[in-house]
Amino acid sequence: MKILVVMTAKATLHLLDGEQHPSGFWAEEFVVPYTLFRAAGHAVDVATIGGEAPTVDQTSVDAQFLQWVRPQGSPDEDAANAADYVRVIEQTPQLKNPLVLESLGEKDVAGYDGIYISGGHGAIGDLPKSDELAQLLRWAIAQDKPIATVCHGHTALLALRDGEGHWPFEGYRMTAFSHSEELVTNMAGRLPLILEAELTRLGARYEKAEAIWDSHVVVDRKLTTGQNPYSSKALAETFLRQLEQG
Repeated sequence: MKILVVMTAKATLHLLDGEQHPSGFWAEEFVVPYTLFRAAGHAVDVATIGGEAPTVDQTSVDAQFLQWVRPQGSPDEDAANAADYVRVIEQTPQLKNPLVLESLGEKDVAGYDGIYISGGHGAIGDLPKSDELAQLLRWAIAQDKPIATVCHGHTALLALRDGEGHWPFEGYRMTAFSHSEELVTNMAGRLPLILEAELTRLGARYEKAEAIWDSHVVVDRKLTTGQNPYSSKALAETFLRQLEQG
């Protein structure tokens, strides 16, 4: 099988107060699914807008930050995970020379078994603004391709509309990075959008875990969504099962 991974190419995020905040893709949300996809024997392509090499959000490979987010975790495990994320990112050639997303056509989409949209706050800056990404996803929906997205990867879904101007995921159960989780980041109150609110406004039946940072995955038809970085493993495993079922 062949999977297309869509990623943000943004290295900064323009906040409401004018700050260009260092950002990018979140390491765990790429590395964990990518590793599981490859371990399952699947080919993986990476595409970004403009074909620009994606930038990892440095806080996502900072063991001290990972420990601060989930202090109940093991410091040694956080350090090992951060080192592993860096190793995989450095050794993944697709990240150095990603496909130009705008160059992918309907036949290219037909050649993939599924599409995975990786997250990170950087995604807010480019994924919802790309007409070409919206078209790619329309083709994927029309071809009944499984789509999976985690955390802020859902921003890629916001601009989607069908031929009658409707959001194609209206009424779907889904999860995404929660407002509660946004409020404990250092960008609280300064983000250009709150994903939970945007998805709800469009008609999603939003769900989240009982506690912030807990893993939570929702499947509705061919759409699989994960709440936060810690949902990456469960999301990828669920997506792989969907691919096997066809």
